[in-house]
Amino acid sequence: MSLTAFATITGALFELMRADPPVSASITRARDRDNPLAEQFDDAVNIQFDGGLPSTGAILGAPVDWESRYTIEMFARTTSTTADLAVDPLMHEIYRRLLADTTLGGLVDEIGVPTIEAEYTAEQKKTGWVRMTLPVKHRTTNLTLEQV
Repeated sequence: MSLTAFATITGALFELMRADPPVSASITRARDRDNPLAEQFDDAVNIQFDGGLPSTGAILGAPVDWESRYTIEMFARTTSTTADLAVDPLMHEIYRRLLADTTLGGLVDEIGVPTIEAEYTAEQKKTGWVRMTLPVKHRTTNLTLEQV
């Protein structure tokens, strides 16, 4: 069974974050996201496909151009600094990896500059949370959702 372009791209983002050295000890895909930050980890990364919009100008039988959204969520806990400073190195490294090759090795046409959201908690272990939403331009075949 072939994977859709969406699952293929999610997998490529997953492998990019796992490349040596991995950005975190806990890197998961959306389908594995029961608990975003298990107690045994000080940080975690979750990667998921959030949707895609096909180009309406495609010629019948031609490949379909897409702009899809992928989310990378980062969590970091600390007792020694503030939550924003705890998650900042993770955000910095993930952003650096994404923008170092905006085609994922030629898999996609372009990863655009992400939007970034953040939240922080100040409980016993302060937690920083950052969500990067990536616009990704890519192409599929016309009859399937497989990557071209």
